[in-house]
Amino acid sequence: MDQFRIPPVSPLLGSTLPNFFRVIKKGHIDPGYYLKFFLTFLIIVIATPFHLWEKIWFGKKLKGYHFKEPPVFILGHWRSGTTLLHTALCKDPEAGYVTTYHSVFPNNLASKWLFKSLMAMKMPRRRPSDNMPLHTDYPQEDELAFSNCQPYAYYTIFYFPDKYKTIYDQSVHHKGLSPEEKQRWFATYRNLLKKAMLNTKGKQLIVKNPVNTARIKQILKLFPNAKFIYIYRNPVSTFLSTRLFLQKLIPSLTLQKTNHHAIEEMVFKVYTRMITDYLNQKNLIPPGDLLEIKYEEFEKYPEKFIKTIYTQLLHKDFDAVQDIFSTYFTSARGYIKNLYEIDRPFMDKINTRLKKFMDLYHYDVPEEVIIKE
Repeated sequence: MDQFRIPPVSPLLGSTLPNFFRVIKKGHIDPGYYLKFFLTFLIIVIATPFHLWEKIWFGKKLKGYHFKEPPVFILGHWRSGTTLLHTALCKDPEAGYVTTYHSVFPNNLASKWLFKSLMAMKMPRRRPSDNMPLHTDYPQEDELAFSNCQPYAYYTIFYFPDKYKTIYDQSVHHKGLSPEEKQRWFATYRNLLKKAMLNTKGKQLIVKNPVNTARIKQILKLFPNAKFIYIYRNPVSTFLSTRLFLQKLIPSLTLQKTNHHAIEEMVFKVYTRMITDYLNQKNLIPPGDLLEIKYEEFEKYPEKFIKTIYTQLLHKDFDAVQDIFSTYFTSARGYIKNLYEIDRPFMDKINTRLKKFMDLYHYDVPEEVIIKE
């Protein structure tokens, strides 16, 4: 199986030195990854003067910034259509969002004239997992950026996948965090999103982060008036796609040895925890502030659902932006899904472990799954 081909450095290269060491303390680095650790550390040392400039540049701007409109949070497990929905909504000229560059270098926005050029030289034009276009200025999810700002972000699993249970508890439920650490978590996330708005000069913040699917309680503490869109997909497709994605990605990012079986088990358990957390928390969202979308229907009638988002959730004039979305969805057609060939025993295993969610949303085996008898 092909892996993501990236230089022997960690995405932690966009972190600050103090945060780098806080994250590193969370797990054990295997000897085969010492070079990656050292090169990442070296880049952070070189970037440290720019981190100091970042604080000066954004200090007053962050304190004086206020969100003009309720932020929109796109929820949904990985590989459930969140990227498609996020990319589409960010076509609105008034949208503000975390960019791909911002997601890696959240502490170097003031010096992006330098670091963005370096990043663009090494970044592939398309995402290896699904062939989606990549660019430093395209919309991106924010959890990686968050992990480079403070140590309690879920994407620490990329470096220490064997700690995923503890990392989930800390990053989602704040288990074991002190009052000061919780306060810092909220303040850091708010400032990260403020920076996104200042960077893109948007008016309406659009956030896509699958981890937030289980963080509704925390999001509402930060933004009581937030709007939420939950997009869900056939659990079988979601599981198989996530497994494939992480089995390609984690070996390229990790700082310890892992294997495909361990990653598979993590996907099973995290899927169950995340969707269960969502179901247990969604009632906290005020009436009218949550819209649930079935991916398979959104894929067929994207403009219809975007119109629903504008008229029923955001209470905005869709006619003013309809041409923008029509053009985008016309150009985005032709995406070819992955096909998955699995044997009957493994299909039975998936059905058993995800039966609750298959039944909940009335799903059966999807057409892209070929079962070998």
